[in-house]
Amino acid sequence: MELRYSEWIVIAYFVYLAGAAAGVPGVRSRSRLAVTAMFAAATVPLVALLSYAPGGSVIREWAPFGYLLFGYWLPGRLVTAPNEAFERSLQAFDGRLFCGRADQIGTMLPRAVAEFLEVAYLFCYPFLPLGFAWLLLANDADVDGFWTAVLLAGFFCYGTLPWLPTRPPRAIRGSTSRHSSVRSANRWVLDHASVQWNTFPSGHVATAFATALVVASEQPGAGAVFLVGAVAIAIGSVVGAYHYAADAFAGVTIALAAFLVSLHL
Repeated sequence: MELRYSEWIVIAYFVYLAGAAAGVPGVRSRSRLAVTAMFAAATVPLVALLSYAPGGSVIREWAPFGYLLFGYWLPGRLVTAPNEAFERSLQAFDGRLFCGRADQIGTMLPRAVAEFLEVAYLFCYPFLPLGFAWLLLANDADVDGFWTAVLLAGFFCYGTLPWLPTRPPRAIRGSTSRHSSVRSANRWVLDHASVQWNTFPSGHVATAFATALVVASEQPGAGAVFLVGAVAIAIGSVVGAYHYAADAFAGVTIALAAFLVSLHL
């Protein structure tokens, strides 16, 4: 059995997290977290073996979603306090970019635009599976190429969390948008499903753009739609105070780099 490039990326990432568990100061249950990370790495070849069983190839193709989610959750357990110096630098960048009005950008926009951006940010969760499903249904999917780009982008963002933990801007300066049911839905999801720390670069932006770039490379028409969606997600992440502007810019950069790497593997 030969592992895919994307599967080797998963193994390397969880081995890295096992090492980080030992290196990050102040972390409780170091041994348990390190063992958990190594166990996650060991499951990858086991899942790959399922491709020899009836229906197992489908599990192998979709398993990276699980790796990505667990790869987001685990580094959050390695954070005990924010990196306040880095947090201040992100806030300062927002201040310069928005001329000292970063806490008002949500309310400065027309309500329809702000609502659209909230919907776009909420859409970041089904964005990846929709992109992957589109390629599969179009019978034009480079499964390993897709996951190489997306996992490289996502894991880079999540892997920096133990070293550059910051609070999201909404936790510091409060809401910058008008109240709405969509914003309430976004807040509910983040309150119940996030690690409560800000990732730099933004994992949502990076994985969305990586998805859009892969789709665009194989299906240009659909890719244009996905790229528009990725841009809206990036803007919505900043306007809604879910991420700092630097998070979004860095997320786009990482996505492009991960996509280019995937083309050469």
